[in-house]
Amino acid sequence: MEMNTLIWIVFLLLILVLLVRVTSLQRQLNELKRDVERLENGSTASTRSDFNYTLSPKEAPSPYTSQPGPTDLDQELLALIQQGKKIMAIKRLREARGLSLKEAKDYVDSLDR
Repeated sequence: MEMNTLIWIVFLLLILVLLVRVTSLQRQLNELKRDVERLENGSTASTRSDFNYTLSPKEAPSPYTSQPGPTDLDQELLALIQQGKKIMAIKRLREARGLSLKEAKDYVDSLDR
């Protein structure tokens, strides 16, 4: 009888672990869906006529070097900074790259110069 009890306990623990894992995966899926939605909304926002950010020659990628120009995220952050939404830029960077508050603030400050 003790063997049956032990099997049931192991079985219930396994079910509990699987439920926790499914919940975690569901949360991650929801986060990914929000990220996709945010990216889709961001891409439609970049086609609006009031979005007039252009690359300066300093920021544009050079055909003679392997140094890339600013990323799409950098362009998005620069647009937010230009609109006076520095805190939103920091928040967006933290969400996109998983940086700490200080790292994101320092990065956004470097873009603002």
